[in-house]
Amino acid sequence: MSYSQLIKRAFEITRRYKVLWIFGILLALTSGGGGGGGSGWRSRGGDSRSSPFPGFPSQIPGLDRLGLDRIDWQAIIGVIVACCCLLFILAIIAVIVNYVARAALYRSVDQIEATGAAPTWREGFRLGWSNRSFRLFLLDLIVGIPFVIVALLLLGLGATPLLLLLADSSAAKVLAVVATIGLELVMIAVLVIAGVLLTIFGQFWSREIALADRGIGEALSVGYAAVRRRLKETTVMWLALFGIGLGYGIVFLVIFVIVLMVAAVVGGGIGLLVHTVTQSVGWAVVFGLPFFLVILLVPTTFIQGLWLTFESAAWTLTYREIAVAKG
Repeated sequence: MSYSQLIKRAFEITRRYKVLWIFGILLALTSGGGGGGGSGWRSRGGDSRSSPFPGFPSQIPGLDRLGLDRIDWQAIIGVIVACCCLLFILAIIAVIVNYVARAALYRSVDQIEATGAAPTWREGFRLGWSNRSFRLFLLDLIVGIPFVIVALLLLGLGATPLLLLLADSSAAKVLAVVATIGLELVMIAVLVIAGVLLTIFGQFWSREIALADRGIGEALSVGYAAVRRRLKETTVMWLALFGIGLGYGIVFLVIFVIVLMVAAVVGGGIGLLVHTVTQSVGWAVVFGLPFFLVILLVPTTFIQGLWLTFESAAWTLTYREIAVAKG
C-alpha cells in the first residue's frame, strides 16, 4: 500500500471536490448575552409571590437594598428552563447533522472513487440521510459507553492505594501517593493505547456500515478482521495522519491566535463605540459580540471543516484499499 499516494489522493479529492466541504464544515460545527441599569428585570415590589421559595428574598433583612426583592424569580426560572429545553433540542439536531454529514462524506468519497463523479450537495445529503447514519450512532454508543465505563473502573482501581492514607503511618501515606501516581500513569497509558486501537478499528467499523451497508454486529466482525489482517498498514496510516494532524494543529493554532486578535479588535472596537454613544455595557455587548463571533468562527470553522474532509477521505481511501480492493 502506497501511503504517500493515498494521502496525495485524499488531498486532491479535498481540493477538487468542493461539495465535500459542506459536510466537513457541518462536522466541524457539530463535533463538538446583558442590559444596562437592570431594565431587563420585571418589578413587583416586595411581593414574595415573585419568588419560588416562600419568604425569599423579601423576608431577609437587608436584601431590599440589593434589589433582590424586586426580581421576578418565576420569570427567571422560566427562562432557564426554556433555555435548557432549547439547548437539548439543538443538541439533538447537532447529533443528527453530525452523523448525516459523516455518512455523506464516507459515501461521497466512495462514489468519487467508484464512478469518477462527485454527487451534488442534494445527492450527498440523500446519501447521508439513511438508516446507515442511525447505525453509525448506535455503533458509537455500543463501543463508547463500555469504553467509558471500563476507563472509569480502571482509573478508580488505580486510586485504590489511597486507602493507605487511612493508616496512621507517614510511610504508608507516602507509599499511597507514590503508588497511586504510578498506577494512574499505567492506567492512562493503557487507556491511550486502547483509544488508539478503537480509533483505528472504528474507521473500518463505521465504513463497513456506511459503505458496505452491514449491520452493527457484522460490521464489528468484518472490520476487526480487516484491520487485524493488515494491522501494520493501518497502524502506519494512523501514524502518518497523526503526524500530519500535529502539523495541522500547529498551523491552526497560529491562525486561530491571529483571527482571535482581529476579532477582538473589531468586535471590541464596535462595542467600545456603541458604549461611548449609549453608555450601556449591554448594548455594547449586543453589537460587539456578534462581530467578534462571526470573525472568529467563520474562518476557523471553515479551516477545521477542510481538515475533517481530508482526514475522512484519507481513511475512506485506506478502507477501500484494505477492505474492498484486497478483501
